[in-house]
Amino acid sequence: MANSGWDIAMRRIDSEYDLPQFIAARLVRNIAANKFRLPANDRSMFQQLPDDVIARIEQIVHDAYLEAGEDVGGDILREHLWQQAFDGRRGMIANGELLPPTEFRRRIGVTEKRLEQLLGDGSLFSVEVDGALFIPAVLANRAHNLRRLRATCRIIVPAPPWCRIDFLSSPRGSLGDRGPLDMLDDDDDFKTLRQVAAAWAAEWSRTTVKLYEGTHETEPSDVPPLYTASAEIDPRRRLWERASEALKVHGYQWPLGPYSDVRKFTLFVERETAGDAAPTPEACMQIVVDGEDIRIRLVAAPGATPRSQTFPALKQKNLIDLAKRVIAHLK
Repeated sequence: MANSGWDIAMRRIDSEYDLPQFIAARLVRNIAANKFRLPANDRSMFQQLPDDVIARIEQIVHDAYLEAGEDVGGDILREHLWQQAFDGRRGMIANGELLPPTEFRRRIGVTEKRLEQLLGDGSLFSVEVDGALFIPAVLANRAHNLRRLRATCRIIVPAPPWCRIDFLSSPRGSLGDRGPLDMLDDDDDFKTLRQVAAAWAAEWSRTTVKLYEGTHETEPSDVPPLYTASAEIDPRRRLWERASEALKVHGYQWPLGPYSDVRKFTLFVERETAGDAAPTPEACMQIVVDGEDIRIRLVAAPGATPRSQTFPALKQKNLIDLAKRVIAHLK
């Protein structure tokens, strides 16, 4: 399959640095779109990375796009590269690496309904080529432990389908330079694979919690947040579980403190998937400390209608502790 500058850059960054896919994807996108230099305004987003690492990644992205013959501003060349990629995918169909659903179903001996169930729960997955769906033939190869292979597929659902193929078929340093397909038979190997797969899958989605002073129903655009915390977390986990983890795991946090003794603030939760142009708002909650009580008003959350609650504040020391207390109450 033909490799684009994006593909080459992502692969080389992954081989040199232990960066979440989410961070690497954003770096490549921002650098490639700005004449192969990270925009100064974006530097604060990657403050955990030293200047020499940023410079090296800029060089990797530049060389990758040059090797692919891709100019970010060249629409004709970009179209040519897309065509090369599609030709490569058609080649995978021709050589049997991708199978139409009817042939795949015949190989594993299941009904059409059962195949739909396996695709629906993530045990199998399909990719699209020229508007038609195909399933990777490796998922029907009985030389592998198919039960464990399907369990692995369910873990990596958050990643795009083509990236799942790459994950399953490529050696990884975190697996001792072995591929996932080599880790299915031995119990200890499979335990390691599950852990690596879960960590890799979480890298494709980031949950962010932001706190703003005062009460708001939409995220303010004219003032900075009092506090921001982000972490790569599997998007299939429940909203408030992810928000709680974002506040606790010490991924990205800013500022580092000390924090103001704010008694009235609004908490926003958003989720961003690698490659998306903008994050998806998930929740907005107004929080007011009134004496020894906390009053909250949930303005927006998936499947929820606006509602208010009051419960004891206990002895929370600052707004971060208050936010953790509120989210723990909602979990």
